[in-house]
Parts: sequence; C-alpha cells; structure tokens
Amino acid sequence: MRVGRLQGTDGRIKTRGRRRLVTGTALLAVLCTAGVAYPDGHHARRVQPSVTRESDWRGVTEILGHRGVLVDHRAYGVGFPRADLDVVSKGQHVKAIGSFVSFIRYPDRQTMMMGELAVTERETRKVLDVLNAHGISQTSVHKHLFTQRPALWWVHFHALGRDPLHMARGLKAALNATGTPAVSGTPKKVALALDRKAVDQALGARGRAQGRVYKVTFARNETVADHGRVLPRMTGATSALIFQPVGGGKALLNGDIVVIAKEAPAVMKALRRGGVDIVSFHSHMLTDEPRLFFLHVWAVGDPVRMATKLRGVIRHTNVSAAATVMP
Repeated sequence: MRVGRLQGTDGRIKTRGRRRLVTGTALLAVLCTAGVAYPDGHHARRVQPSVTRESDWRGVTEILGHRGVLVDHRAYGVGFPRADLDVVSKGQHVKAIGSFVSFIRYPDRQTMMMGELAVTERETRKVLDVLNAHGISQTSVHKHLFTQRPALWWVHFHALGRDPLHMARGLKAALNATGTPAVSGTPKKVALALDRKAVDQALGARGRAQGRVYKVTFARNETVADHGRVLPRMTGATSALIFQPVGGGKALLNGDIVVIAKEAPAVMKALRRGGVDIVSFHSHMLTDEPRLFFLHVWAVGDPVRMATKLRGVIRHTNVSAAATVMP
C-alpha cells in the first residue's frame, strides 16, 4: 500500500490509487501485521516460527544432497563438512571445519535461510558472486582461526522468501563453487581420547561427540529475532565450545561465545585470565535483536582444566546449556 500525504488532525491518511481513507489506527494495525521495520531498526511485531515436519523439507534435502536435522520442529539444519581440506593452524590439524544452513518457516509462508560457508581464500570471490547472483545476502565475512593453511574465510549469509527450493538451489550453486564433497552431513562416530564426563562436569553442561570432536553448546535465554522474525532457540544465537583431542592428554579448544555488548568486556577479561586466546570478535547478523557478537576462541591444554576456566567465562553471559543437535 502506497501512502499519500496526511490530511487534517484526526489522524486520517488519504492513500493514492484507490483514494480511500484509512485511519491512523487501521494503518498501524496493517504495519504490525506486516512486521514493518521502524527507523530505529525494531519491528512492530515479531513473527513466531511455524512447526514443521521433516517431510516438509524433502525438496530442500534433495536439492542440497545432504540430509539435515529438524530441531524442535522449527529449524531444519544441514551440515556440509569440508572433509576435502587438511587445515593446519599453529601446528594443529583442525578437524571441525564445515559449512551449515538453517531453514525456518513462518506463518506468512515466508521461509528464512541463514548459515555460514567455510571457503578457501581462492574460493571466496566466486562464492560471493554466486550468492549475489541468486539473491542471497552476505551478513559477515571473517576468520575463525589464527594463521592457517590453506587460508580460510567464513561467509555468513541470509535470505528470506516464499520459495525455499529456489533458495536451496542458490546455496547449492555456491557450494558447487567450492571443493565441498558430496558426503553425509552427519559425522561418523569415532572413539575420542577425551574424558567427556569430566569435561561435562567441569562445564556444567552435557556435550555431544560429532565426528572427531566433542561439542558443548549453550543457547541465549532471551528471545532472539532477525528481520523481525523470532529465531528458534538453537539457531544463530549459541555459544559452541569444541574440544578436539590432540594426544598426550591434551585437547585443542576452538569455537565461539555469543555475547551482547554489555557482556563483552567481562567475557574477554575472563578468557584471557583463563589463558584462552581470542581469535576474532564480530557479528554474524545485520538486524538481530538483541544485537549479538561472537568471540572466537583458541587454546591447547588439559581439557578439564580448560572446561573449568570456561565455566567461569560462560557465567558472564545470559545462556543456559542446550542439547547439541545442530550440524
């Protein structure tokens, strides 16, 4: 609806085209229903995600060639391990390298697609061009690791529309511009030289083995929205701590911790006091509410001692332990 000029003092607005009068109250109702954004970046009404079934995402699965996981019947997540790469950072072979995507459906028949692509430096330019050609926005481009071989970048992306198959085709085209292999999105189970119970006890949360790493996840307790649409709890707003056994009773720690602005200083201080390096500090989304930032971390040492230090770090953030089920 295109709105013309305001007339009189009774709050009535004359619209062009049909030349009908709409009261200020009625217009506000229309804006709220549509989830229109106001100048301050907030939305009149947040749209809740719809409940879906795995069968609703069959077409997406067929296009991507990877089977995903439906979390809480609201977010369909698919992982794409970069099993083609042998990534070395600071002398350590890093195993938890991959891309992922989440699809979320809403009652107004819109579907949100969001996630990140792990790409080599040589692949980056072409991937960005392919995403743009398919109408998929990039919301952040950054690094998760210190100096690494091969050089890697992580591209966060976002799309919103009525045709999830169209979005999936665009994502598939971007994946085809990389060396990402056509393998299952679910890592194979392997024996881990890690005292998982002790790590869980030290962190105060239960993790889950994913391939050659052990992942512990914490989710924000606030309701988080992007583009005025509520994100399911395990989507886009989690702290993921990844422990990878490297021999000699030690583990490589990497992953990220999600914070809001006022939490960041205390978290950064606590990380450094605990001997954990901060690799990167950035955002992943453009219109998230509340505004979220991510601290990517790195350390090598005794996994239980690191977990104990991290528990003190996590206490500075408004999160709680969550089941690690996303890719």
